[in-house]
Amino acid sequence: MNKLWWRKAVCLQMCLVLCFLYLSVPSAAAEDVPLQTVSITFDDYASIADADLGYGGALAASNVSLDSSTRYGDSGKSLKISGRTKVYNRLKLNGAFGDMEVNAGDRFMISMWAKVGAESPVTNGYFYLSVVTYPGSKTEADPPYYYDQVNYKFLIGQDGWTQLTLPYPADGNPIYGIAVEQASSSQWPNVVPVVYIDQVEVSKLAPVEPPSPPVTNVIDFNDAAGISGLGIGAGGGQNMLAVSLSDTVVHGTYGQSLRIGERSQMYNRIKLNDAFKNLDLTPGTMYDLSLYARAGAESGETGGYFYLSVIDIAGSLQDKYYYNQKEEYNALVTELEWTKVSLPFTVGMDPVLGIAIEQMAVEGYRDVIREVYIDDVVVTKTGVTDEIPPPRTHEIELAVTADGNRVSYVGNKAIVKDNLPYIPLLRTLKQMHADVVWDSVYSSASISKWDTTVLIAAGDAAATVNGAAVPLEAPGYLTAEGVFMVPASFFHAALNAEVIWDEAGRTVVIQSPKIQEIRLDKGDVQQELWGFGGAANEPVHDLMNYDHNTREMLLDQFFGTEGDQAGLSIVRLEVNPFTKDDPDPRQALQASIQPAEGIWDWDTDQHQRWFAEQALLRNPDMQFAASVWSPPAWMKDNQSATLGGHLKPEYYQTFADYLLAWAQRYKVQYGYNLKWLSIQNEPGTLVKYASAMYTNEEMNQVASIVADTFNQAELEVGIGAPEGGNLQASMRYLEGLAPEVLQKLDYAATHFYAWSDLDVYNYDLRKFNKPLFMMEYCVPAPNKSGIDGGIEVAEQIGTALQQGYSSYLYWLYVSKPTSPSVAPTRESLVDLKTDGTYTINKRLYAMGQFSRFMRPGDHYVHTESGSSDIIATASINGEGQASVVAVNRSSEPVNITITGVTAQAAEVYRTSQLENIVHIGQTDVESGFLTYTLAPQSVTTFVEISAGGMLE
Repeated sequence: MNKLWWRKAVCLQMCLVLCFLYLSVPSAAAEDVPLQTVSITFDDYASIADADLGYGGALAASNVSLDSSTRYGDSGKSLKISGRTKVYNRLKLNGAFGDMEVNAGDRFMISMWAKVGAESPVTNGYFYLSVVTYPGSKTEADPPYYYDQVNYKFLIGQDGWTQLTLPYPADGNPIYGIAVEQASSSQWPNVVPVVYIDQVEVSKLAPVEPPSPPVTNVIDFNDAAGISGLGIGAGGGQNMLAVSLSDTVVHGTYGQSLRIGERSQMYNRIKLNDAFKNLDLTPGTMYDLSLYARAGAESGETGGYFYLSVIDIAGSLQDKYYYNQKEEYNALVTELEWTKVSLPFTVGMDPVLGIAIEQMAVEGYRDVIREVYIDDVVVTKTGVTDEIPPPRTHEIELAVTADGNRVSYVGNKAIVKDNLPYIPLLRTLKQMHADVVWDSVYSSASISKWDTTVLIAAGDAAATVNGAAVPLEAPGYLTAEGVFMVPASFFHAALNAEVIWDEAGRTVVIQSPKIQEIRLDKGDVQQELWGFGGAANEPVHDLMNYDHNTREMLLDQFFGTEGDQAGLSIVRLEVNPFTKDDPDPRQALQASIQPAEGIWDWDTDQHQRWFAEQALLRNPDMQFAASVWSPPAWMKDNQSATLGGHLKPEYYQTFADYLLAWAQRYKVQYGYNLKWLSIQNEPGTLVKYASAMYTNEEMNQVASIVADTFNQAELEVGIGAPEGGNLQASMRYLEGLAPEVLQKLDYAATHFYAWSDLDVYNYDLRKFNKPLFMMEYCVPAPNKSGIDGGIEVAEQIGTALQQGYSSYLYWLYVSKPTSPSVAPTRESLVDLKTDGTYTINKRLYAMGQFSRFMRPGDHYVHTESGSSDIIATASINGEGQASVVAVNRSSEPVNITITGVTAQAAEVYRTSQLENIVHIGQTDVESGFLTYTLAPQSVTTFVEISAGGMLE
């Protein structure tokens, strides 16, 4: 059946439904018969005090008066509102509902006549009515006013009176009258200073029976101007930027379909949130769901199996899934023709939030369809049944906080089982900084935390704690996915932690005993430290043109090693992809050395090279890392340096040669100590700035070719990948690399975005046996310029070092300048303003507590803090001197003892709310014990010295 006949059939069906609804619903006239009306005309008022008015939005009583010269009707008075200066100046009529009884479900029609005063210099403006739902100023618990600016705002002017109306369905909230105010409008943006109102009416309407819901919902995309407003969402990592409307690939002979591009995973899914819009969702109602799908020419594969599901879970799926019958109801989607994908569904006791379509792996069809089109989505009621599906067993996740941090779980969550809260053991222990060894053969965990050792096995009724059996409230067990779950009380029984279970709030709080001691073990030497820093990129062009004195001071702050200077030791550069004739002047600054095939231009990158030279002036040993945001446009399939696109296979070797030429020029000719080169910044992210996409197979091939090219040239630059935007993305790429390709990489690169959910505990990249380089992170909004933001970054650095990372780079050294009135950005260490001022975010000094004293070539050594308030890390240099960084998250001073120190004294440096890498002085070490009181909310560094000497 072609699309034209299909639409005729649907239209006929809809006509029959509408006829039925017309016969079964009372007429509009019958619906709107007023049962009771309250009218306010102002005609009989002797003074404004009779009107029972209220004032809001900075409107004062002195702005309102009675007026008999301008009125609605032939005689009487109106209310004059003058001196208005804000659109939100509002007048409230407290007695508008009079003595009418108002119950939830009652219907009202509110109206008022309004006119702009002849004396007003602003002739027109949009006004609207609202129902006042709280007295006085709003508190957090108060419901918002009821209004509908979309459908019920009215343009009033000076030429005549305009009636403002608002239908109001009472919802049970208290009512304190009605209000009138001006609506913001791009067409009429100016405030109307003088307005008159008259003839206010509130009518209670007769109740009406709601119409029967339709039996079919159709989504065909034909009349849509864009995808916004269609209720389309994405899940499973599908980027909405790759979702669009197409009028060239359609089901039938005309119209539009929905194109889904840049698919990289089977579980990339599109959600149709409006699929059940206005339909009957009474339990037992049966539906047939269907849509047509077709693989696109860019799919890269001949076909794949797709299935529908009903969205019955709000938010992220994680280890859950939407309702589906994919084993029975799936369809092979190919490029050859449109295929119908369907699913029968009966409404049960779970939410019904829409439908989704995604791909599944079937023998012979295990490759991802990169491009797919869908069209003609139909949800049709087929009947009613008494056999109502029971709720699906969605185990409700518990919120777990361990030692002051919310624990994010990937895979199995904390749940309630047999009336007890159960928690994933291994992930929780990592958050608590315990050492855990898992024995998969015996399903047992060996745990070491401070002076306690614990052995626990799945199914055992007791744990062995320091050699003694300790009974448990219930045995632990393994899930089907192999996750070891224990009752929350285990952490008290085995580790003497305080455990609070709030059953009503479904939260578990675990707090370890706080031992005010830091243990330093110089004999447990771990990864080499490469350094700390940030990215130069395009904004350093603005710093280059800043006032000379300010510019020099900020450069000293970044790279100097005296006073409060941070001593950063790595500059990250961008391998620029644009051309000098780019219409965007900011992008033209970032011109490629190879703007076209066979053409080389080395007169580029003046801003980053200037910044690199300034860094070298202050530190001749400065190190450089480089990242590719995109290959030049001519090497890519989308012919653009932005919006993703893929490197063409025929240019794989060309791209490797291009990177080699860039690296040779910067390392050999310019003399920069270029030590690391990352093949692609965030390869799985489709964005409007410079970017490129890689599938796992593409990353395999390109990484291999680039590594081989550099090795053959004997250029000592480490090649890294995948530099995913977060640890989850990096993990997926690393798992997709062939062992021989992984072996060629010199380091594994990643970013730390989405840290609160996708942290190093859930995604431990150490398993790939590669040095780990954290190349980019900036704190989430809103920006924290003070010590709280510094503490946040210091905590993350400390955790990264503990988990094997060799370096840590913040995103930008400086930001692109913004207006002085704009708050400092979260994206940079120093925020620049257009008037030449700046803000140094406290995180620069917090980073300096590490970078000044943990220098490139030092090694991290095992460090353990006995208190969850203190994050402790340490390193030793080639002479065996240790630098210990203690981050005090607490708002109280903490007296600590550091053990394992071998020098006679240590220098102390501190950053706090009022201090920036301040040299506090020396403190003595007695028999290997260093005792000190950490200031509240501070980062303190202890640097071992010989007696009487000071380490600069």
